[in-house]
Amino acid sequence: MTMPIQFDTAAYIKVLVDAGVPPEHASAHAIALAHALSQPVANDSDLTIVRAEMHAMISQHEARMKQWVLAQLKPIYWLQGLILILQTITMTKLFL
Repeated sequence: MTMPIQFDTAAYIKVLVDAGVPPEHASAHAIALAHALSQPVANDSDLTIVRAEMHAMISQHEARMKQWVLAQLKPIYWLQGLILILQTITMTKLFL
């Protein structure tokens, strides 16, 4: 949503010229600032929408990351299970 900001270029130019800025430069500054201030400004509802979209994206990335990590850990779990079984067999043979 666009929220125009009222800007008096003539008064701005006068302030700059009174401060010692050449009139051509003051006019260029006023035009540039008027253009910048005429651009759309985000309001609370826009930010709320963007925030909700960001939360959704973060949730999707977290789910994908969790899935990837679990896939990477699967071989390690198998290896730990195998080591536990081998240790159990070794201990059983030693003490029985």
